[in-house]
Amino acid sequence: MKKLLKEPFLHFMGIGAALFLLYGLVNDKTDSKNTIIINDFDVSSIISKWEMQWKRPPTEKELQNLINLNIKQEIFYQEALKMNLDHNDEIIKRRLAQKMQFLSNDIAAMIEPTDEVLKKYFQKNKEKYLTPYSYSLYQITFSPDKRTDNFKDAQEILNQYPNASFEEMDGKGDSLPFSYYFTDINANELGLQLGSKFPEALQNAETGKWVGPIPSGFGYHLVYITNKTEPQLPSFESIKKAITRDFEYDNQKEIDEAIYQGLKKKYEIEIDINSEDFDPKFVEYLQKELNN
Repeated sequence: MKKLLKEPFLHFMGIGAALFLLYGLVNDKTDSKNTIIINDFDVSSIISKWEMQWKRPPTEKELQNLINLNIKQEIFYQEALKMNLDHNDEIIKRRLAQKMQFLSNDIAAMIEPTDEVLKKYFQKNKEKYLTPYSYSLYQITFSPDKRTDNFKDAQEILNQYPNASFEEMDGKGDSLPFSYYFTDINANELGLQLGSKFPEALQNAETGKWVGPIPSGFGYHLVYITNKTEPQLPSFESIKKAITRDFEYDNQKEIDEAIYQGLKKKYEIEIDINSEDFDPKFVEYLQKELNN
C-alpha cells in the first residue's frame, strides 16, 4: 500500500480528480444543468464522415459508439470552455481564427460576378494578363568556368566582330548544353533556361545586330535578335476562366479585410513593451498603426 502511495501517476490522478470535484462543486451552485442535443444533422454528419473513411455505412453498434464519442467530446469541450482551457492556446487560437476566415470566404463565394464586373476587373488589371515577350535569336556564351575574365572576352569578340554573320560567330563562345538559335521562345521559358536576368536585359536590346555582353546563369552572352514580339493582351473570352478565378480570389481577400477592419473597431489595442531591446519610437509607431 505504501508503495502505491509513492507512485507519481496516482498522485497526478488524485490531484486531477480533486480539481474536477472542486470545480464541479463551485459550478453546481451557479450553473443550471446543461443540455446536449443530437439532431438529424449531427447523426447524418457522423455517418457521412464514417462512410468517407471506411467506404461503407456504420453498423447500428458502430453508430451508437460514434454518437457516444460525439457526446463525450461535446461534454469535454463545454467543460473546457468553462474552465478557460482555450485561453492562451496557440493551436486553438489559430484554428478558431481560421474558422472565422472560412466564414468570410463563404460570403465571398456567394457573389457570382457578371461579365460586366469581370470586364471591369480585366481592364483594371490588364497588365497581369499580358503575354510575355517572345524572341527569335542567336546567342553565344562565355562561361566563367572556362575563362579567367569571361566578360572581357565577350566584349572583345563583340568589338572585333560587330557585323559578323551567324556562321562566323558560331563557335566563338563556349560549348554549353543549350541551343545556339532559339525560335519564338517566350521570356518565361528563357528565364527558366538561362536565369531571369537574361530576358530582362533583352527587353531593351536592339534587334538586327550583335549586342551584349548580357548576363545569365551561365556567364555572359552576345546576342543577335532576329525577331522580338511585344507583349499582347489576349481577348476577354479567351481567358475568362482565369479572370474569374483571379477576381474571386481578390474579392475574397477584400471581403476578409473588410470584415477584419469592421471587427477591429470593436477593440482597443494596447502595446505594453518595456524591454530595452525595442526603440521607444518603434513601440509608439506600433501603438499608432495598430489602432488605425
